[in-house]
Amino acid sequence: MTARRTAGVLALVAALALGPAACGGDSPEPEAEPVGDELVGSVAQLAQCSDWVEGNRAERLATIDDVREQINLEDGTGETPQLSDEAAYGLFQRTCVNDYAKTFRLYKIYARATSFASFAESE
Repeated sequence: MTARRTAGVLALVAALALGPAACGGDSPEPEAEPVGDELVGSVAQLAQCSDWVEGNRAERLATIDDVREQINLEDGTGETPQLSDEAAYGLFQRTCVNDYAKTFRLYKIYARATSFASFAESE
């Protein structure tokens, strides 16, 4: 086999091994993981403002979903009002920017904000 033909075969093998990802094609984006330490399959109980500050937008949105799911459990006795992604994101951004808030738990911030959500909507 010539060197040129060997290089062509190696290139073909490499392309087949990489598959659609090499073409930028049909492979879905990996899901972002929520920020914070996980406990029993969720970060909701342990995620703090310091984790929020270190995360990127996709990780932060995944964290909001995780916190929301833990506060509004499907088998719960009642449904807690929910904050939209935008409202929760803004709430965490405003709160976690403060140095004194580094150890604030995100689920407590979220839960307290939902307690007042119905009052804010009525205005």
